[in-house]
Amino acid sequence: MYMIFLYRFDLKENGIDFVLNEQIAADMLPHYDALLRPLVASLADTLQLYRSLSKHPTILTGKILDNGQLEVMLSEGFGQCIDLYTKNQIIFEDGKRIADILVNIMDSHTSNTLKRTH
Repeated sequence: MYMIFLYRFDLKENGIDFVLNEQIAADMLPHYDALLRPLVASLADTLQLYRSLSKHPTILTGKILDNGQLEVMLSEGFGQCIDLYTKNQIIFEDGKRIADILVNIMDSHTSNTLKRTH
């Protein structure tokens, strides 16, 4: 199955790392960075509360599937440890907002590249 990796949150010793697709990071403009930072920090803080329950080093991923759908997914079994409100209204909603911003960056880059070639 074809997919595009957008981001992931990984456990590290004392916290959580946000790992971003390198090409998206290279295309990041300051206003997108300003939109992303508070969302990423807030989501990392929420995930930090549940980190001890995760059995995997990667606890949340965002990607685009081959059908064009966004997928935000918690690591296997991790979602069962989190109450429904936090999981659906905070983690998945913030995860989707982050993914939407990253897709906008990709679309903006593609649009600018097409303008330069014509």
